[in-house]
Amino acid sequence: MRTFILLVAAVFLSVLAGNAFGVEHAEGSGFESPPGKVGASDADGKRTEKTQPGPGEGASEAQESKTEERRPHLPEIKEEVEEKKTFEIHGGLVGFYQGAAAGRIGGREIDPDSSSGFGVAADLQVTYRPPVPVFENGRFFMRVHAGTQKGADKNLEDNLFANLNTIADNSNELQRPFDKVFWLPEAYYAHEFAGGKLTVVAGKTEPVVFVDNNAFANNPNSQFVGKPFVNNPVFNSEDEFAPLAAVTYTPVESISVTALGVASSHPNAPWERDQKSIYSRIFDQPLVAAQLAYSPKFGELQGNYRVYYWNAGYHHENSAGDTSPDGWGVGVSCDQQLTEWLGLFARLAYSSRDAYDTDWFWSAGANLKGIVPSRDKDELGIGIAGLKGVVAPHNDGTELHAELYYRIYFNEYFALTPDVQYVANPLGDSRNDGVFAGMLRLEYSF
Repeated sequence: MRTFILLVAAVFLSVLAGNAFGVEHAEGSGFESPPGKVGASDADGKRTEKTQPGPGEGASEAQESKTEERRPHLPEIKEEVEEKKTFEIHGGLVGFYQGAAAGRIGGREIDPDSSSGFGVAADLQVTYRPPVPVFENGRFFMRVHAGTQKGADKNLEDNLFANLNTIADNSNELQRPFDKVFWLPEAYYAHEFAGGKLTVVAGKTEPVVFVDNNAFANNPNSQFVGKPFVNNPVFNSEDEFAPLAAVTYTPVESISVTALGVASSHPNAPWERDQKSIYSRIFDQPLVAAQLAYSPKFGELQGNYRVYYWNAGYHHENSAGDTSPDGWGVGVSCDQQLTEWLGLFARLAYSSRDAYDTDWFWSAGANLKGIVPSRDKDELGIGIAGLKGVVAPHNDGTELHAELYYRIYFNEYFALTPDVQYVANPLGDSRNDGVFAGMLRLEYSF
C-alpha cells in the first residue's frame, strides 16, 4: 500500500513538473482520430457516470474529448436525433487499481490487503433510428455492461456513508452465474415533440440520468470517483436501472423541467421480505422525482443551476429504528464556468432523517483545465464534501470527504488519472480512524 501511495504521488509530481510520461498533448501527437461518441457506466441498479449536462442544460468546454462522453443524456439524444443518424456503435473500458488504508472503524480493524486491487468496467452501446417517418424524431438506445472487482469498496463500502469507487458500484457481476456476466442496464426509446421542446423517454434506465446532474462532478470514469462528488449519496441509494418513464419540457433554451417515475425494488426497506424485483408490480410505490434547471450563458461561460425533489413511496427505517412511510429529499446542484480554465461546482441536499442515516449533504469544488504549460487538455479536480449523521449517540457527526485528481489527456481515446481521497470521521463517528485511498485509472473509448 505504501508503494502504491508513493507511485500515485510520483505521477502527480511528474505531471505538475510538465513531464508526465514524456507525452505531449494530443494536438502535438500522431494519435488524433475523427471525433465520435462513447458511452460507459456501471451496472445493476446504480451509478451514473457522465459529463454531459442534464436535460436542457448547456455543455461546457470541459467535455470536449471523446473519452469524457460516457453517458447518453438528453442533450446528446437531441443532437443524434437532429443529425438523423441511423445506426451507431460505441464502447468504452475503464481499468483501475485502488488501494486504501483505514485503521479501525466501528471497533473493527480494516484489512488493507482486502481493500486494494485491480478492477475493470466495460460498456458497449448501440443507437438505432429505424429509417421510417414515424421514428424521424426518435431513437432506440441499448447498452451492455460488464465489470469486475471493487477496489477499496470491497471492504469499506459498508463502513462509510458514501463509498470511494463509483466506477465499481455494481461490478460484482462477473462473480455471479455466467448468464449475468454481460448485463443490460439500459434499453429505451426517446422521442422529441413540438420542435424539440418536449422529450419523452420510456424503457429501462436510471433516475440520475435526468436528476442531480453536474458538469464537473458527475462522471467517475473521467472525473471524481468518490460517491459524494458523483451524485447525492442518499438519492443514489434509491437509484436503480429499472422500467422508467420521463418527460422533459424546455420552453426556452435556458430553462427545462423534468419529471419521472421509475419502478423500485424498495432497496432501503428494513427487511428483505419487503423488497421486490424491479419488474414486479412496477406501479407499486415507485420512485418519483422532478427537477427544474436554469442554464444561463454569460458570454461563452456556461452555468447550470438545478433544484430537484424525490420521493420513494415505500416504508423506510434508519439504523436508529426510526421509521417513515416514505423516503424523500430535496437538493440543489450547480456548476459554473468562471474562465476558460476554471469551473466551480456545489451540491446541497436534505433528506428525511427518519428514513435515512444522514440528513444534510453538501459538496463543493473546482475543475481546472490546462494549468500545466503545454498540457492544455489535462484537468485537475479538487473537492470537499460532508454527510451529517443522525443516529445518536456516536453516528451523529459529519463524515468528511476530500478528493484530488489529475487527468492526463493522451488523445481522444486514452487518458490516465491518479486520484487520492481522504475520509475523516467515517460514519459520523470521531472515534473511527480516517481512511486514505489512492487510485490509478486508465480510460479507453472508441
